[in-house]
Amino acid sequence: MKFSEMTVEIPVPLTYNPYKHHFRFLLAAVEEWRKIPWEKVIPELMQIGNNLIDFYLGELAVKEVANQTIAYFSAMGIRNQSEFLEWLDPPHWKKISLSDESQWLIKQGNDIERYIHIHPAKFSSHTIRVRAITLKTVLALEVRQIKLQPLARQNLEIVNLIRIELLGLSPIKSLRKNESGILRLWQLFQNSASYR
Repeated sequence: MKFSEMTVEIPVPLTYNPYKHHFRFLLAAVEEWRKIPWEKVIPELMQIGNNLIDFYLGELAVKEVANQTIAYFSAMGIRNQSEFLEWLDPPHWKKISLSDESQWLIKQGNDIERYIHIHPAKFSSHTIRVRAITLKTVLALEVRQIKLQPLARQNLEIVNLIRIELLGLSPIKSLRKNESGILRLWQLFQNSASYR
């Protein structure tokens, strides 16, 4: 199966980017990316962007997140962009909770058809904050099936090689400063039961 065939279709009227906000989506993506040339993986990784992002770790699949969000607005009687904007304004964003108690930030989407933009809320249940370049680094390590060793000095060399040669990113000076970043996120991917 090609990765493009695996990609979940986000229903209208939602805008949602699972590449930068959904752990389980990326677990499945890594499995598919391992089967294709690296050059074809790069455009997929670029969808992650370069900012600080909120990353959902919960059990809800992308489709469930989308369906529950749509159901929320349907239950509120919101059927079109005007009604949505009336509900939203002010303060131009609001939070909603889904069935697993995760909170999702809702704001206006840039597309007329996809006027409801959603992503995990900061400090919500089942959500962590990560830097996009940290996520890209870890995904490259995972796609290439590179194992890091606890406290090993060569980890820094391996991580920098991946960052420079595969991602075109700057090297980092230390992994110690980034233990809550690269190493922590890498460990999360390694320890995921559904990943084995």
